[in-house]
Amino acid sequence: MLAVRYEQYGGPDVLRLVEVPDPEPGPGQVRVDLRAASVIPGDWKVRAGHLKEYFPISFPKIPGRDGAGVVTKLGPDVDYITVGTSVCVVAQHVEPGTYAQAIVRDRESITPLPRNLGFDEGAALIHAGVCAWICLVETAELRSGMRVLVQGGAGAIGGLAVQLARHLGAHVAATCRAENAAYVRGLGADQVVAYDRGDFAEELKDFDVVLDLIGGDVHRRSYPVLKRNGHMVCLIAAPFENRAAEFGVRVTTPRINDHRQALDFVAGLAARGALKPQICARMELAQAAEAQRRLEQGLVTRGRIILQIPPTGAAA
Repeated sequence: MLAVRYEQYGGPDVLRLVEVPDPEPGPGQVRVDLRAASVIPGDWKVRAGHLKEYFPISFPKIPGRDGAGVVTKLGPDVDYITVGTSVCVVAQHVEPGTYAQAIVRDRESITPLPRNLGFDEGAALIHAGVCAWICLVETAELRSGMRVLVQGGAGAIGGLAVQLARHLGAHVAATCRAENAAYVRGLGADQVVAYDRGDFAEELKDFDVVLDLIGGDVHRRSYPVLKRNGHMVCLIAAPFENRAAEFGVRVTTPRINDHRQALDFVAGLAARGALKPQICARMELAQAAEAQRRLEQGLVTRGRIILQIPPTGAAA
């Protein structure tokens, strides 16, 4: 099969499209022939060596945190799915990833693709949606009537977080570039502050939750937005200083441990139309290096880049 992989840390140019053996499922595992994979910030950060302390990878490494495709082979003792089922899949950064024509997965790392989504949409949905779910539902325990600020509301995780918070009945504010303000309102935000034209810290007060997807100076300026005993939930971004004690709030950086319940909840919400994955561009698998380069250079501000993967036996 065809796969994109790299044999050392470095820039996008270390990525190579190569022929590798087809993976074989073991007990309890299935092989999924992939049709789409998303390109996420963690992919290039791991490739560049920035996250060695978090994700000790082995070389050669196939990147890719999530994707979508069709189950084509069952390993021994598999009774939870059938050949021909379309699925969304997730893979950890330390495992062989989704920039490939096939991947082996187990029961905890797949969920049926919602019937109203294509493979591209399924790939754009699943990791970003699980991140939003773990941050807002499992960590912040967001409920109807609460006030939440999403820092970076136009991005893949931020956009799904805005939709999820709105679905839960929260009052939703979000920050983004001015050019993305109408887009973020269309996702369901009640308030939008363009960070390149105004100061969110002056306009927004008394929030129960801040979802910080940016870090750095944005994190520092987010503390006054929270009410006393509020909760700042952060994902790995720019480094920040934890000032929770000073402001009387909580700061949590959850570890995104994909689990079947979260995958099923996210897919279920998408099946009901409550979550709509956002795609900014579609590229060929052979263009993986260019896709990562765009992301690394900050040229992607809305949703995910999707790598479209040719069927096994087809040329890329």
